[in-house]
Amino acid sequence: MDKDHDEALALLARVVRCLEEMPTSKAESGRLRDDLRDFIEHSRAHFRREEALMKAVEFPPFQLHKQEHDARLEALVAYVDDLDAGVMAPADLKPLLVEDFVPWYRRHCATMDRATARFVARKEGGEP
Repeated sequence: MDKDHDEALALLARVVRCLEEMPTSKAESGRLRDDLRDFIEHSRAHFRREEALMKAVEFPPFQLHKQEHDARLEALVAYVDDLDAGVMAPADLKPLLVEDFVPWYRRHCATMDRATARFVARKEGGEP
């Protein structure tokens, strides 16, 4: 799980760097969309693996954890759709990611994912 989180944070850092450069050309804007899509696909795959693990060990707060994943993925996809439709500019996306999504992601990893990992370890007879 930690390797997935490290990869996700690296992808997210690419998106944030791109936003800090504030894409002004179509090429830069395209790079932002590509980086966002890469992050979304990585997150989607990570969430699927994590959710399969939670189901396998019958993690009690599975539904709550999954709902967080679903809500955040839905928001990210909506951001890309809004960028594509011209409804949102990259400058509008920056605070949504930097002030909301990134802190949420770090909190989610430190709390919900850590609790999940501990539960899995106990369930599999490892250390709590």
